Amino acid sequence: MKVALVSPYSWTTPGGVNTHIASLAAQLRARGHEVRILAPADGPVDAGVVSLGGTVGIPFNGAVARLAFGPRVPGRVRVALRRARADVIHVHEPFTPSTSLLASLSARVPLVATFHASVRSRVYRIAGLPLRPLWKKIAVGIAVSQAARDTVEGVFGPGVRIIPNGVDVAHYADIGPPPPTGREVLYFGRLETRKGPQILVEALPALFAAVPDAHVVIAGDGPLREKLESSVPSALRKQVIFTGHFDEADRLALLSASTVVALPAIGGESFGITLAEAMAAGRAVVASSIPGYAAVARGGLDAFLVPPGDPSALAGGIAGLLRDPAKTAALGAGARERARTFDWPVVASQIEEAYHEAISARSQSGR
Repeated sequence: MKVALVSPYSWTTPGGVNTHIASLAAQLRARGHEVRILAPADGPVDAGVVSLGGTVGIPFNGAVARLAFGPRVPGRVRVALRRARADVIHVHEPFTPSTSLLASLSARVPLVATFHASVRSRVYRIAGLPLRPLWKKIAVGIAVSQAARDTVEGVFGPGVRIIPNGVDVAHYADIGPPPPTGREVLYFGRLETRKGPQILVEALPALFAAVPDAHVVIAGDGPLREKLESSVPSALRKQVIFTGHFDEADRLALLSASTVVALPAIGGESFGITLAEAMAAGRAVVASSIPGYAAVARGGLDAFLVPPGDPSALAGGIAGLLRDPAKTAALGAGARERARTFDWPVVASQIEEAYHEAISARSQSGR
């Protein structure tokens, strides 16, 4: 099968949607499918990725989305689709005003669409009416979580199935349990408001008062970094490390060295891929109880969930685990088992079935 995977976001800017697409492409290629990734880009791209031109940054959903605009972009999309000669086109965030929307409009073969975002947007609702013909064009609609499904169906009505984001469980299999005396707390991800690193920094005084020998590593980069670093009380700075940007090898090392992972997002997360990665590594996680995280982890079984935006609750949850190695170990074991639900081979099989269904529906309709 020839598959075209389309992203609306700059391929050269790290992000959850593009990570999902890259991992899906690898899974499909391993199954013998021919896959092309179509995406805008602001620099060189790897083989198998077709650049659709540069992007501009647009603030959206608590982050900055880098999207492709301009009079040349529609033509680039049409040419790329024609050269791909795909049997099915799989667009991600099909209503985002960028290359995914253009690919959806230009598609002449079965169209599968994955909705990743969980947003409450008046603009999204207003755009519902003009987007309805495009909605009807989608052969199979997918949402990565119930929160993402609610966002779409709240505007367009029923018709979306849930297929979660995937995580490569085998990739984290060699990470052993943390030492019983460990006191290492890890945050990893973008340093932006919706991810909640500022909540962790606010929680530091209470955390260190409860566990004086704790250490906190804040891994990642983003617009909040300078402000976060300056917000750490001077008396605590020797126990807090900001790593900046990290690569995949760093990610494994950071998880291996951690005792507890803190993920205090305040909203805008439809599926906790970082949460799933930490769980696959067998780490006890203290995460906020937003819908996108609650769809991944079951509070008390796979993670310790606390109210979003509550530094006191976050500090208490982390401290409680650091002082209870048995509970930390049990939560980590449960997390690793739960992560198997999101293992990429499982997820890829479900998406592959959606492709066959879309192609079959087109054949039966005679279009």
